Amino acid sequence: MATGERQSARVRNLYQKSILRQEVAFFDKETKTGEVVERMSGDTVFIQDAMGEKVPIPTNITV
Repeated sequence: MATGERQSARVRNLYQKSILRQEVAFFDKETKTGEVVERMSGDTVFIQDAMGEKVPIPTNITV
């Protein structure tokens, strides 16, 4: 899970840098209000889930 969190934070940071390098016209013509933030948060959650823990942790272990 820690790896997924680190990688999603890294991707979020790179994504933000990429967005900030866009021309102003990009935000006027190509995107709607909130779309950039929505995509950034949604896509990084998918990355975190994909890289996160895939092995189920048993909760009812009897010894």
